[in-house]
Formats: sequence, C-alpha cells, structure tokens
Amino acid sequence: MQISEYSSRELSDEIYTLLSVIQDDGTNTTDVVLQTPTTTSAFPCRVINAPLEMITKTENAIPIVKRFQVTIECWAKGQRNVMDMGQRTDESLRAINLIRTTTTQLLFDEVTKKYRLIASYEMDYYGVHNSFEVIR
Repeated sequence: MQISEYSSRELSDEIYTLLSVIQDDGTNTTDVVLQTPTTTSAFPCRVINAPLEMITKTENAIPIVKRFQVTIECWAKGQRNVMDMGQRTDESLRAINLIRTTTTQLLFDEVTKKYRLIASYEMDYYGVHNSFEVIR
C-alpha cells in the first residue's frame, strides 16, 4: 500500500487555484495574495496565510492522517463586501472539504482604509486514500 504525503505548500497552491477564479464584482477575478495588502494593493483581495499542519496518526513513523488549518483574510472597501467574499470563499473551499471553523469580527484597517474578515478553515488529509475529509 502506497501512502501519499501532502504538504502545506501543496495545500496553499490548491487553495490559491480555487480562490483565484472567484469574481467578487461579477466581472473580474479577485486578487489572491500571500502577504498583507498595502495601500498600493488591488482591492478587493484575499490573503492566504501559511497553512498549519499537524500529524494526527502515523504508521511506522509515516504520517497517514494530517490535520490542516489555514487562515484566509478577505479585504474590501465595505463591511457587506467582505461578508459576501467570506461566503464565496466558504463555497469554493468546500470543494476540498475545508470547512470554516472560526471567524473574527469585521476589522477596519486604518492604513488601507479597508475592512477585513479573517476566517480559519480546517480539514483532515488521509494519506492512505489520498483524500480530504471533513473534520465535523
């Protein structure tokens, strides 16, 4: 039996692929970045923070189950805009069984003059089946 390994980098790339096709304005795709936006960044945008991984089960020292957690930030000019972006993010990430587990209150950033919503997502990866599983 071949056990597949899956890395944080691979998850980040897959999330990027899923989120980079979302058109929050109905016409143009929304930027997806890996760092906090600045005053010169394009808005709206999503920020993918580095995924965290925890090995939850091993067999002969080989990880067979990993839990992944990733935080996604939605940035836009209005509160309702970031709430809608969060909903579209949820819908896209369900394709790989990433489920929203926590959300912060809407925050206003004084530097960029934009609102942001920070949401955490989690899922389990089973190396034996090379599959993503819902955690709840």
